[in-house]
Amino acid sequence: MLTGLIIFHVVVCILLTITVLVQFGKGAEAGAMMGGGASQAVFTSSAKGNFFTKLTTFLAIAFMVNSVILTTIQSSTSSESVFDGEAPIAAPLNSDATEAPKTQATTQKAPETKKK
Repeated sequence: MLTGLIIFHVVVCILLTITVLVQFGKGAEAGAMMGGGASQAVFTSSAKGNFFTKLTTFLAIAFMVNSVILTTIQSSTSSESVFDGEAPIAAPLNSDATEAPKTQATTQKAPETKKK
């Protein structure tokens, strides 16, 4: 069942990508109105927008629902977290942030070099 849902998810992803790329922007119909092959189009400008809008909405809903189902199935079968094997958080690189302020007595000055 999980393999079938993953295959369905990949198909929905590909179809959703294609339908989004096939759609035209709001200003793209201006060329079609001037006789750029609009008479031979399968869909009219309003029907084309409605069809692809509805198809995109359906595919987006199918993608989201399938994502939730896959996540639920995978989380119920696994008792471990992805972060269980991660290393603990390292100490900060800036040692000044964690150290207490030093007093004058504990700090040592480096010997001065003679200038020639």
